[in-house]
Amino acid sequence: MSHPDFKNKGNALGKFIEECGEALAAAGKTVRFGWSSYNPLPGASTETNEAWLRREVTDLEEAISRLKESRRW
Repeated sequence: MSHPDFKNKGNALGKFIEECGEALAAAGKTVRFGWSSYNPLPGASTETNEAWLRREVTDLEEAISRLKESRRW
């Protein structure tokens, strides 16, 4: 997820690539451990894999829109 200070930093393709990687990480953890699983380590977020994946997909959709807009697709 983008920190507001960095939302418009870098180029659209770079942001798209970064968000693809983050969505893949969330999807991989979901496949491996399940939708309702979360990081059990002390101090870690209790966000479920489903919530994490949903958040990353939203970020990826925004990155796709930004890329399409930047290239006038």
